[in-house]
Amino acid sequence: MRTNKEIKANGWLFVDKPIGISSNRVLQKIKRLFLNVKVGYVGTLDPMATGFLPIAVGKATKTIKYIEKVNKEYIFTLEWGVQTETGDVEGKKIRYKKIYPDENEINDKISEFKGNLSQKPSKYSAIKINGVRAYKIARKGERFEIPARNIVVYDMKLIRRINKVRSLFYVNCSSGTYVRTLAEDLAKSLGTYGHLLSLRRVGFGKLDKKLISLDSLISLMHIDKLIELLKPIDDIFYGVKKMNLDEKEARVLMDGKFIVATESVRKKLSIAKVNNLVIAKYKKELVVIGNINGKNFHPETIMNINFNTACIRS
Repeated sequence: MRTNKEIKANGWLFVDKPIGISSNRVLQKIKRLFLNVKVGYVGTLDPMATGFLPIAVGKATKTIKYIEKVNKEYIFTLEWGVQTETGDVEGKKIRYKKIYPDENEINDKISEFKGNLSQKPSKYSAIKINGVRAYKIARKGERFEIPARNIVVYDMKLIRRINKVRSLFYVNCSSGTYVRTLAEDLAKSLGTYGHLLSLRRVGFGKLDKKLISLDSLISLMHIDKLIELLKPIDDIFYGVKKMNLDEKEARVLMDGKFIVATESVRKKLSIAKVNNLVIAKYKKELVVIGNINGKNFHPETIMNINFNTACIRS
C-alpha cells in the first residue's frame, strides 16, 4: 500500500492517453499515484485525441525542455464534405459540400503538403492571445486573428480510403503543427471541406513507442511497481554523447562551475551535429546535462545526486 513517506521516483512514463480526457487531467491522476513527487508532461493532446503523452516524474521534469521541439507522428481520420467550427468532430457543423476526392486525387495533392509550410492555426486552438487561450475567446464570439506560423511536414501519406467520405492518414510533422488545420487545408485544396474524426499520436521524436495505458497505471497498488515502470531520465537523449565523471568533477559541475575537457575527451565527444550537448554521469547516475564550449564543459541542467547513494548503486 502507498504511504505518505518520501518517495524517490525519477524517470519517464510514456502514457497512452485515452479519449475524452485532457492532458492535464491525465497528469493529475498520475500525480496522485506518486504522492509528493513532482510530475509534468510535454506535448498537449486535446481531449478528443489519444496516444503518446510523455510524463516526466521527479528529476525528469528538469529535462522536459530537451524534447519539447521534437517532431511528432500522428494517425488521423478525415471526414470529407463537412466543415466544423473547431476543425474536429466535437465542433458544430457549419458548411457542407458533396465532393469526395478519390485515392488518386488525394495522393496527387498530398505532395503539396510536404516540406516547409506556413500554417494558420484554428481559432479554437490552445494558442494564447494576450494571455488568454484562443478557444476561450472564440467561444465568446469575439473577433481576433492568429498569425501564421512556419511548420515542417516531414512525411504525409494516405493509409487507406475507408469509404467514400472517410480517409485514414499518417503524418510526421514538426512541433507546433496543428493536424486538424492540416486536414482542413488538404480538403480545401481538393475543392471540398473536411474535419478530423479521430487523432492519435503514435510517435514522439525517437522515443520508445511502447506505451502504457492510464488504467494500467491506476490499477497498480504499490509505489515500487510504479517506479519499476519508469524509463531512465537519459532515455530521451538520442544521438547525444555521454561522458563519465569522477567524484571531483561531478561535485564541481553540481556547484554550477565548468570543468576542463581534455583533448582526448573533446575528440571522443565530437558532436557538433547535436549542438555539442553532452550528458555526464557519475557511477551510472545522471549528474548534469551540458555542452562543450572550446576546451570547457559547462553544466546546463544539474540533477543534484546523492553521492553516497550513487556509490552504493555502483
